[in-house]
Amino acid sequence: MRFRLENKEVDLTRGKVRFLDVEPVQTFEIRAKTLQVMEVLVQNRERVVTKQELLDSVWSDLVVQEQVLVQSIKEVRDLLGAETIKTFPKLGYRWIAAIEIMDTSPRQMSLLKSNRFSIGLILCSALLCAVYFIFINSVASQLPKVAFLPVENAMPDEIHDWVPIQGMDHLSRTLSQQSKLQVSAVDDVLLAIDRINKVSLGPQYFFQLQQRLDAQLIVQTRLTGYPQDLQLHYTLHSQLGPQQGVILAPNIDNAFNELVDILTQKFGQSAQLSTNQYHSAFSNQAFAKGVNAYLQRDYEAAITLFRSALVEQPDMLAARRYLAGSLANTYDFKQAISLLKGSLKIADTSQSQKEHLRANLMIGYLLINWPQGSDRQKELDTAEQFIARAKSLAQSSQDKLFIAYSYEELGKIKRLQGHYSEATRWLLAALEYHQSFRGRYGQTAALIELARIAIAQKELEEAKRYFTQAKQIADDSKAHPNQIWVLLAQADMYRDLNEQTLASELAQQALEIAYRADSPQLIARVEAWFAHVPIHTVN
Repeated sequence: MRFRLENKEVDLTRGKVRFLDVEPVQTFEIRAKTLQVMEVLVQNRERVVTKQELLDSVWSDLVVQEQVLVQSIKEVRDLLGAETIKTFPKLGYRWIAAIEIMDTSPRQMSLLKSNRFSIGLILCSALLCAVYFIFINSVASQLPKVAFLPVENAMPDEIHDWVPIQGMDHLSRTLSQQSKLQVSAVDDVLLAIDRINKVSLGPQYFFQLQQRLDAQLIVQTRLTGYPQDLQLHYTLHSQLGPQQGVILAPNIDNAFNELVDILTQKFGQSAQLSTNQYHSAFSNQAFAKGVNAYLQRDYEAAITLFRSALVEQPDMLAARRYLAGSLANTYDFKQAISLLKGSLKIADTSQSQKEHLRANLMIGYLLINWPQGSDRQKELDTAEQFIARAKSLAQSSQDKLFIAYSYEELGKIKRLQGHYSEATRWLLAALEYHQSFRGRYGQTAALIELARIAIAQKELEEAKRYFTQAKQIADDSKAHPNQIWVLLAQADMYRDLNEQTLASELAQQALEIAYRADSPQLIARVEAWFAHVPIHTVN
């Protein structure tokens, strides 16, 4: 849906607001959850929508507090005006602003005119190509028509704001070029989405899309994770019911191309699944559901799902790693470390041995952040051995990101041992690696560690300088996790200095950012700071 509100043009399909009374015209992105809140209110503007109804519609897959809804309402008012939405205390909200619905975009009107002109040519061409089309249709009729929805961007920054529509277009074009599958045009999909009353993403919604687009397969995707460590979650909606999977990839192109390969192999041929393929598909679905539960901090459910995936594929190293993370986040560190050590005995067939690298790094991380024994020095020495192995694997494959990560962990160990000069050398080297490929996330983490070394040496001005650099980098990329880490590290410093008011103010800023990010993990970490419990978790 597109509509005009005073001097603004709002496109709910693309998630953009254009301010028409300025030159040049300014365009602003609408945050994903805020966009969904706006859609529900606009589509139900004849009545009051209860708070619970909004929470159930927009955050149906998450357990969240009412504050996240309040934040989204605030963002709509900030963007479109304070009189846009009326609050009904203890009840809900209603859209009260007058809007002018714009059913057809200029681009679509242009396409319609072009199509009228093309009809004659198409009719003539059809006679000449009849035999060819009969042959093609005999093959294509056995294959499903595919439609990609806009990619949901769940990355914790604004660098990836281009992903929803451009990602959808990339997937559509690539699948069309690399397979015999028919693929719905991006404009057709966006128009269909625009004309369907999307109250929630239930079965009826996807059925309506299939009917409008004459598509047998609707592909829904969600991008999350961190740069060079991405997860592309996908759900395939067909007459067989929804099927889920997840792709782990170092970059967006790799993730999209792997999804295209999966679709080509799964639907681009009419062969039946073998038993091994069935088990693999089941494991991937259980793994994908496990990762979703993990991201929602439902670790008990995640543990069950990862174990289900491992029943059929016991050597799935990624599932073992996520299971270890789930166990660690439920404080079963002994079993988590044991599972990771077991993974190191299983062959890692990838060229870079990325899973063995991660297993070594995670064992070291757990030993650093959650002391288990009475001999802390021995524990840190053991952690150093595992981190050193991770470093060697990263260096052998020239993986700059994980070289930097291993340097950071070695720097932490040396800081905890009181070897500040050596710690500083490791962290400066990590910072240099992150800067070499513009890894903003890693730069922030290294600068925070350098600030902690300065604090340990009573060099508070130096610490503040590092914090300022870290905050600037986090703010420039609008990376919510990094903004929060900097604020909490500063809050730690002031709390240790008995400046409780300033510490609480910084932590409160972090909490507000966590709510804006709609992230249960970030909210939980900040609340842990207020509760005086460890804020570390395994990502």
